[in-house]
Amino acid sequence: MKITYYKSLICPRCIPTNRLMARLRREHPEIEIEEIEVLTNLSRALHDGVMALPMLIVGEKRYHHAPPLDELLSQVGATV
Repeated sequence: MKITYYKSLICPRCIPTNRLMARLRREHPEIEIEEIEVLTNLSRALHDGVMALPMLIVGEKRYHHAPPLDELLSQVGATV
């Protein structure tokens, strides 16, 4: 399963989620992570209903923060 991560370079609340995404890339390269910068992709963010940052979308689940790693891995079907 894929993680879609909406973020912004000017979003201080995105920093913990940035760290989580970097960790996932290192430890689970099999997980597809699509990062979308809302400053340059505002129309897509609005189309996808993104109203707050950060936003992680995994299937039908949405997170407005960096969730615990084990919960996120469970959502994408990976193991810790």
